[in-house]
Amino acid sequence: MIRWFQVCALALSLAAAAPRAGSSVESLREQALAFSKHKSWSRAIAAYRAALSIEPLDAGTHYNLALALKYSGDVRGSADEFAEAVRIKPDWSAAHFGLGAAQHDLGNLPAARSELRRALELEPKNTEARRYLAAVLLESGDASGAIEQLQAAPRDAPALRLLGRAFLQTGQTSEAVRTFRAGVAAQPGDAEAHYYLGIALGQDGDLTSALEEFRRSVSLKPGFGPAHQSLGAALRRKGDEEAALAEFRTAARLMPTNPLALADLGQALMNAGDLSGSVTALRSALTIDPALERARYTLGLALRKRGESAEAGAAMRDVARLHQSRVELAQSKKLILEGEDFLKRKDWEQARERFERAVEISPEEPSGRYYLALSLEKLGRDGDAIGAYEKALSLQPGYAEAQMGLGVLYARRHDSGKALDLLRQAVMSAPDLADAHYNLALVLAANGEREAAARELSQAIALAPENIDARMLLGNILAEQNQVERAAAVYREAIRRAPAFAEAYNNLGLLWLQAGKYAAAREALRDAIRHKPDYAAAHYNLGLCLLRLDDPSSARTEFDTAHRLDPSIQAGP
Repeated sequence: MIRWFQVCALALSLAAAAPRAGSSVESLREQALAFSKHKSWSRAIAAYRAALSIEPLDAGTHYNLALALKYSGDVRGSADEFAEAVRIKPDWSAAHFGLGAAQHDLGNLPAARSELRRALELEPKNTEARRYLAAVLLESGDASGAIEQLQAAPRDAPALRLLGRAFLQTGQTSEAVRTFRAGVAAQPGDAEAHYYLGIALGQDGDLTSALEEFRRSVSLKPGFGPAHQSLGAALRRKGDEEAALAEFRTAARLMPTNPLALADLGQALMNAGDLSGSVTALRSALTIDPALERARYTLGLALRKRGESAEAGAAMRDVARLHQSRVELAQSKKLILEGEDFLKRKDWEQARERFERAVEISPEEPSGRYYLALSLEKLGRDGDAIGAYEKALSLQPGYAEAQMGLGVLYARRHDSGKALDLLRQAVMSAPDLADAHYNLALVLAANGEREAAARELSQAIALAPENIDARMLLGNILAEQNQVERAAAVYREAIRRAPAFAEAYNNLGLLWLQAGKYAAAREALRDAIRHKPDYAAAHYNLGLCLLRLDDPSSARTEFDTAHRLDPSIQAGP
């Protein structure tokens, strides 16, 4: 009896490796490259796919297909192919970089950070990957992390701009000014460099110099809306309302869907006495962003000045409601955060109490219902949890986390039909929700749908590379499908990411054992025992391996140890 570590129950068997490639692969690759050079992406994609149908384990072809898909606009497909290249060739920095960039394009910042960090681990001198990681960190709100990365990179103009922005986010305005000045010196004709220097100077209190930089920016790039908007704001601070209005007009013309630009224009028009124009601009801003409190307040003032007291009063009441809603939402979020903290401490009752109070304050806020469902489920109140999940979904039908939570609950209750429906809805609602793909894979695997489960696991791993359980289950499925090398690559990557995870060594050892690679199996199984000395299954499996290596005495020792640690295991095969 062979003993595998499994995320869920799977029957596994191993056979031959994947077939060898045919002779037409190289010609298909050459055709694809030629199509790519001429930007004939659809034909390049077709040729790459044809090559992969013959030789599916070629990382380079998956990588090139990923690039072609990216340039054709298929970001999701591109991410899938970069992920496949990474799985086949885990130590390829460029593939990790490509996957990180694709995940960023998909909006999955945690996965992007993870892949870009791995690219840099493999190739520390990759300046472009380091700069990209810094940009992702900055976008994630980790300005200090971005500074750390950029200080280790060459100070070219793009890096200086990112570094200056990071200094601004951390409140280091003097450093930001110094950095942006260096950026302007490197690229004096770059409008954005002058714009960012102006922002930093304004925050540093040097409004006169900020005005000069904004003026340089708009002179270099007259169609650059943010510079016109910032120039208008600086002129207004200087008291030059007429010049400010002209800049706000230009900004709104260049950025007609920017509610802040329209709100600035509305306020400037009101100050200039153009109440009709002000109301029009402010209503346009509120059409785009109904919760923009500043625009609604200014609209109330403009309507009052026009003598439209009823409408002005309604606008001001809307402001009051928005303000009260923000206060209530803040209170509700505070309670939810407290409840989350109790969930982490496994104090389910205290968590439930916080979430119920959050629901009382903001009954139309779906997140409170979702977290209440989680706590009720932990308390064993499945019926109440189902009701809370369903209420969250009635308030927000595409709430992926609630769909996932309810799907997992139904899976635990052995209702796989409802579980699959809800988990499939979750991955449709939020394609970048790694846990949804993983939980869907678990249910699919339990239902015997191994191919579909493997696809979902591949998505889960691409989105959350640190999910070791997903890697283990994928390795098991690949092993069951006789894809020995791919399974081994998955287990090795799990070991690289979790070097003390004994179960990964055990499964790798079994893979080699069934493939007849007994020396490699012995090494992997001994590693499993080294990391987990009381791992009964690993002792048993090592015994099987030692029998194959004609060492019955040592095998008997391992069988006896396995039986002593777990009496349910027979003291021998």
